[in-house]
Amino acid sequence: MNPYFHWPPLREIATQVKSRSTTAQTLVMKSLDLAKNELLGSSISPTFISLHSDEALQLANRIDTRIARGEEVGDLAGIPIAVKDNIDWAGLITSAGSPKAYSKKATHTAPVLQQLIDRGAIPIGKTNLNEWAVGLTGENIHYGDVINPFIDGCLSGGSSSGSARAVAMGIVPAALGSDTGGSIRMPAAWCGIVGLRPSSNAFPLDGVVPRSRTLDVVGPLTKTIDDCAYFLGDLFLPNAKICSQPQSKNLIRIGWDPKLLSKLSTNVRSAFLEWMDLLQNTQRASFVELQWPSLDLATQNALIVLQKEFYDDFLQMCGDVENFSSSLGNPALNELRNSKNLTSTDLEQALLSLRHFAMYFEQAFDAPNQEVDVFALGLSPRGPVLQKNLPDAAKPLRELSLAIGATGLPILGIPLIQGVYSAESLAGIQLIGRKHQEHQLISVVKRLNALS
Repeated sequence: MNPYFHWPPLREIATQVKSRSTTAQTLVMKSLDLAKNELLGSSISPTFISLHSDEALQLANRIDTRIARGEEVGDLAGIPIAVKDNIDWAGLITSAGSPKAYSKKATHTAPVLQQLIDRGAIPIGKTNLNEWAVGLTGENIHYGDVINPFIDGCLSGGSSSGSARAVAMGIVPAALGSDTGGSIRMPAAWCGIVGLRPSSNAFPLDGVVPRSRTLDVVGPLTKTIDDCAYFLGDLFLPNAKICSQPQSKNLIRIGWDPKLLSKLSTNVRSAFLEWMDLLQNTQRASFVELQWPSLDLATQNALIVLQKEFYDDFLQMCGDVENFSSSLGNPALNELRNSKNLTSTDLEQALLSLRHFAMYFEQAFDAPNQEVDVFALGLSPRGPVLQKNLPDAAKPLRELSLAIGATGLPILGIPLIQGVYSAESLAGIQLIGRKHQEHQLISVVKRLNALS
């Protein structure tokens, strides 16, 4: 059972604000109170790096004033959101989770955030993250580790850790995160919510601190799949039309590779197979066995891309890595040191190999006699990691999420069973759709959730 505050669906919140059943200021004050109460709690987990009451209430007042005048407001009118602190908000500090090495005052708001503000969303603060978005756990030596909201002693997942926890705890009904190798998908599943890694290049990355310019994307974390669809909207994804009703086609065909089960722990593997059986027993879904190209090789190549681009950008933004040896936590520092000897040729070869890997999935949707609607694979090998088990537990986490994200396809990261907060369910699943067809992916996953 989820003991936290429950927001109405996003569509309903915006409708209430527009009809003046409530006000944007009331909602923002509620959200800020929830955030402050968490900070004052006996078990402090630093979900937010900073709260910005004045800025949020000013935006809320502007929306309420426009509504009172009879003016049009956006479809996210009055909805409080949280923003990962590697995304710029004009006039405020962006820390990238690394206050001693980065921390810069933003001169402009990132376009992806500005689009949300223009639609009426109201950011209330900047959320915690793995330093420089390095890692999938939710640890941060500077601001503190973000703790799982449902399993004591475990981490929230990362690197969009604070954004996921804020949504799971009902502090905000939606949040913005970023995903390079699983950083939206992993914390979403571990926190029992929905996280979407959109197609590559779906949104501009201006004003987002780079981790890997090739692999980075920005995307939403929401409580439900319906909220995810509404949060995206036609304006946020101009090439997509969100389906309000699931598709009528009877059978959902799900492509998967059985050999990847070996990467899951025994308990998580059993839960994944139970999920498959549950869907197949409805006779509304079938699983198509495929032989995917090597995920291990793709992971190695994606890691080269990620590390080389991270090192080059850090060098440009901050300078020599060794000048920050006492300012960086071990995950970020070790990643940078491990990247030092990679060459431009290494990068070019890795990118070429990843392009061939991605082409397989792009073409496999329509391969003769094996057409599929989505691909499915596990997300986390064994579910939320115990805080005391770091750093040994962190490395295997990327084995299923990094390479598949490098395909550039849209991927939803969700718990195996919505509303079930066991470690096995929170280990999560990835569901992958056609490029730039987020609306279709969401529609299919809505049907799968209804069946399971």
